[in-house]
Amino acid sequence: MKNEIRRTVDKILKVDAHAREDDNYLILCVVEELAPDIAKMRFSTVMMNLKRRRISLESITRERRKFFEKNPQLNPKNVDKARRSLEKEYIEEYAK
Repeated sequence: MKNEIRRTVDKILKVDAHAREDDNYLILCVVEELAPDIAKMRFSTVMMNLKRRRISLESITRERRKFFEKNPQLNPKNVDKARRSLEKEYIEEYAK
């Protein structure tokens, strides 16, 4: 199941920018992908079924962190930092 979670998280994070920013949305996407039959159930039922299916919320967020270690250019925090740096350079050039 670990490899399946890793592949699923990587696939989702590569294509979905919103999933890169929001852990809860990423967890929802992973559950919908790996267990579509339980994704629409009540929250308490989903949580109990995830345990039986060996899907751990911690493993999903851990794989997200590993994904960003391998792909720092896709990390939204790095994107914002780069954008602010470019804006600062532009302002400095404009001020001259």
